[in-house]
Amino acid sequence: MRKRLIIAGALLATTVAACGGDSLTVTEYAAEIEDLVAEMGARFISIDAEWTSQPPTAEGAEDYWEQRLAIRFEFLEGVEDLDPPEEVAGMHEESIDIFDRITAADQALATRAATFETMTDHWQWVDTPEGQAADAILGEVYVFCRASQAEFDATEEREVLEGNSWIPSEMTQVVSVAFGCPPP
Repeated sequence: MRKRLIIAGALLATTVAACGGDSLTVTEYAAEIEDLVAEMGARFISIDAEWTSQPPTAEGAEDYWEQRLAIRFEFLEGVEDLDPPEEVAGMHEESIDIFDRITAADQALATRAATFETMTDHWQWVDTPEGQAADAILGEVYVFCRASQAEFDATEEREVLEGNSWIPSEMTQVVSVAFGCPPP
């Protein structure tokens, strides 16, 4: 479950990215997604390592969740500011929805973790109803991640069309990304 929480953040990040302003090309959008995934994943790994490097305490759990939620909120805020290319606007909207839901699930899990007076395990909150609800959303995130990856991977078939001046460039655009989605 713990790894799934880390991957979920990364996977949800997988579906969004960039800076506000002009709409990006699909290739630029996908590259920004990869960058966001890498950054979020690194931050989650860092706070997880810090959390597990010491005995679990209620105070430590509070600090952990404060950092985790900050990562979620910063990412969600960035996503909401994006102007995706038309070709991936639907995917982008889905990503906002699912990331909003995983953020809410993490908020509920943080609230639950705050009720523990003592901590006997670093991931004590995982087996709570809130933990199980977050895990269910993670399952949705994984499905969405794999579908998004497949959609971008399908553009590789367009490579044979490159260089044909009579075909619009958006129809020959090849997008190569690696979101790091877990296998089914």
